[in-house]
Amino acid sequence: MDPSEALQKYVQRPDDYPLTEVTVDGQEYIAFGDYAFKRGALTSLQVYSKSDACYSLESLLLFLKFKDENHGVYVKEAAAHNVLPVTRIDRKSVQSFLEGDRIEMPSLLQQETSISLKKLLEKSATEPDAKRIKLETTAGPQIDSSSSGGGDQQKKEEAVAQQKKKETEIRALNGSLTKDRIVEMRRKRQKNLEKGIVNIDESLSTLTSASLPKTRIHKTRENVMLGVRDLTNVLEVIASAQRQWDLNEKKEKVAAVHASSAARAGEGQQRHGYSRYAQEAFAHEKTKEIQTEGSFIGSNLSTLKQGHPTAPKAPEAPRPSMAPPSSTIRPGAPKPTSSSLSTSSNGKRASRSPIIIVPSAMNTMINLYNARDILQNLGFVPVDQRRKETNKKPTDLAIQRQKNGVTYNIRVIDNAEKLANDDWDRVIAVFVQGAAWQFKGWKWGGNPTDIFTHIPAFHFHFDSDKPCAQVMQWSVHKIPVSATKRHMDKARFSQMWETIENFVRKNKPHLTQRLGL
Repeated sequence: MDPSEALQKYVQRPDDYPLTEVTVDGQEYIAFGDYAFKRGALTSLQVYSKSDACYSLESLLLFLKFKDENHGVYVKEAAAHNVLPVTRIDRKSVQSFLEGDRIEMPSLLQQETSISLKKLLEKSATEPDAKRIKLETTAGPQIDSSSSGGGDQQKKEEAVAQQKKKETEIRALNGSLTKDRIVEMRRKRQKNLEKGIVNIDESLSTLTSASLPKTRIHKTRENVMLGVRDLTNVLEVIASAQRQWDLNEKKEKVAAVHASSAARAGEGQQRHGYSRYAQEAFAHEKTKEIQTEGSFIGSNLSTLKQGHPTAPKAPEAPRPSMAPPSSTIRPGAPKPTSSSLSTSSNGKRASRSPIIIVPSAMNTMINLYNARDILQNLGFVPVDQRRKETNKKPTDLAIQRQKNGVTYNIRVIDNAEKLANDDWDRVIAVFVQGAAWQFKGWKWGGNPTDIFTHIPAFHFHFDSDKPCAQVMQWSVHKIPVSATKRHMDKARFSQMWETIENFVRKNKPHLTQRLGL
């Protein structure tokens, strides 16, 4: 029975093969039942990536003792016992072999045969001390320090004899590890031990390939600068790049100012009268001619359109039997101005607020129920929760967005078919549900590809689910939303607003003032 098989049987059946440690003639033995082996006997378990090295019986016993401990603790114990530790890679395979999961383990080394424990103990008890074989060898011959110069020669001869004695005790382990190969390996190791480690007082920054040709220098910020490369023009390159960056930044700022001025000029050309949003543009001499105490009684519709009201007249006495003419205006009526020409057909002033379109369906993650929570408060609230709290769905919604301490209004709708052609120029975002029928009746023929080219589109989905296949084919910004982690909503929704603002700056500069950009 070899040591590997005996150790495996001890692990599986410790009662049948009890562990015993004995010392006979100075040699330590480990016995499993009646099968005894030397403590340093090699097993068939090879070390990972080393075909000529195997674990000893002592190493595996120490591994069994500390297999449940941390690997670092086990390595420290192995170093304290001066044995080879089982590597982290071999831990699982060694444990599976000892527990019987792996029966066969390949090995190229010749296994030691077991010795009967009873015979070993009987031989140790009956054999006198004078006839016992001394298995332990002394570290070296003792030489009197008071010997003459010939003592050194005698010391060398005894060392050579001791070395030859050790070589004669060596035997071949297998076909690859022959006796000569083992002797050569031992001589090489002894030579390396005698050579020792050379201490280098010089710092790494002064080492060069000429002084230490076989040394690989660790590159640091200091020794890299000691190389042969010329790095004098690095600062000039950096300064030139910095000048170019500053020039590009100035060009971008000038272009933004020109775009803003052009947007203001375009808005000024579209005005046909007084506007309370741009009062400075109408501060001219004609404003002095406005008679704040005047009246339009007696004026007809044609004179009002021409902008030349008649002189104010004294109010006539009411006629009880006759109704006032339709062309007259009641006293105290607001004074009309030329700005009424820019109003819509139904008499209401045209809105200039940016527009965001959301789905109208109920099986979506955003609609008019929770649009204020997502777009204004930057927090996700399910549609079903807001639907239970609100009895009626809002038809139109106005949200507010803070920018640089100023509040701006944004209109949110879910029916894009009511938008006129001019209103589409104020649409800054559209939220996609995932079906193509959502865009039926929209501008650009309801083609999603053309719509997403002119308007940035977004699609909400839970981070645990993937967007639908139709959305994956469109040029849509996918925004994952966590089902439970509400603290992540603000960062993701803020990133969505950054995308919208960048689109407005680039493609719709006439809306920059409406968003505080």
